[in-house]
Amino acid sequence: MTQSFPTVPLDGAPAMPLLGFGTWLMNGSECYEAVRTALDAGYRHIDTAAIYRNEAEVGRALRDSGVDRDEVFVTTKLPPPRADQADQVLAGSLDALGVDAVDLWLVHWPPGGARPDVWERFVAAREAGRARAIGVSNYSLEQVDELTEATGVTPQVDQVSCPDLPATVGAS
Repeated sequence: MTQSFPTVPLDGAPAMPLLGFGTWLMNGSECYEAVRTALDAGYRHIDTAAIYRNEAEVGRALRDSGVDRDEVFVTTKLPPPRADQADQVLAGSLDALGVDAVDLWLVHWPPGGARPDVWERFVAAREAGRARAIGVSNYSLEQVDELTEATGVTPQVDQVSCPDLPATVGAS
């Protein structure tokens, strides 16, 4: 069964499905099976993060699913405690996921403030083709503005939690 979810265009990346399958709190075979089931059900946006420690399972499920990589939008995130190691974290994520580039790379939470120096590493990763689109997660509008003013590059996405959504919808 294939689902069709609304998408939003992003510069330099495939259109991002607005509904994604989040993998927070999943590990091991549970994560692998859940991602396989989601892909079989028609999800085409998988959301993970380095701090979730499940990128290898997500990558294996993606490869084993038979769904072409170009049909799945993959998002991962940089954990704030490793903000000063952004390049190494992205390399590890790409390796674990088994992909050459992620479709969207996010700063998971503001690492002690907006940190334009970290955002510059994201811009460089996009320019190098290791992330097709870049953004932030859980940033205030003021922090987004600070990044834009400091670097001239506005995050394409600010992923925020929606705790009031029904559990059947989910948020990551």
